[in-house]
Amino acid sequence: MLQDHQPSPREFDGVKRMLHFEDGVPDQGSLNGGRADRLSDRAYKRLRDGLITLEFEPMEPLNERALSQRMNVGLAPIREALRRLEQERLVTIYPRRGIFAAEIVITDQQSIKEVRFELEGLAAALAAVRGTKEEAEALMLIAEELVLETESPAKINGDAKFRRHIYAMARNSFLQPVLEMHHNLAMRLWYFCRRQKSRTDIGPIDYRPIAKAIADGDAEKSRFLLSKVVADHSELLRNMLV
Repeated sequence: MLQDHQPSPREFDGVKRMLHFEDGVPDQGSLNGGRADRLSDRAYKRLRDGLITLEFEPMEPLNERALSQRMNVGLAPIREALRRLEQERLVTIYPRRGIFAAEIVITDQQSIKEVRFELEGLAAALAAVRGTKEEAEALMLIAEELVLETESPAKINGDAKFRRHIYAMARNSFLQPVLEMHHNLAMRLWYFCRRQKSRTDIGPIDYRPIAKAIADGDAEKSRFLLSKVVADHSELLRNMLV
């Protein structure tokens, strides 16, 4: 059974910082005061989004100097961003060969699903126990806006915003980066599959039952519902590859 957790002031400040969103993405720039750190965060987010949406093709060479000029930032922030992205399996670095956008391996889909099935459910259960009333209300608002979206890009962004809000509500600094990494990998596979199927449309996305379960403090129902969404999305991806 999940036990309620009262975060320390230091933990709570960290969670508040994670709840600053920019275009549906947690803004990590406020975690560090230095300009170089902010530039690194900016370069990281731009590269990450380009890799997820296949702006950078799988196995495309990534030249540090060209990226620096393209993003109008120095080499140091680009290198720091690329190191982070390598750890998140979006970039591959080969000694003496160079830096490349990571290859997409379709068989990874099942492994990613297995991790997300367990951990996203855990995040939802923790959010139900640890989230505040205000956070739950904000989550319901995101869900209500998402169900009204009609354009696929807006649905994708809304889905990411909803999940990342849950990740922050879970108040677990070890869990959150693992969830982020696997969500990004799953989204990259989704973009790849959509391209293979001529940009298959996305149906309505209704996460209001999940938001309500979290607002009600029902940890087990929250876990079940979000885990089911992961399983359903995984099945959809498999069908798109047939």
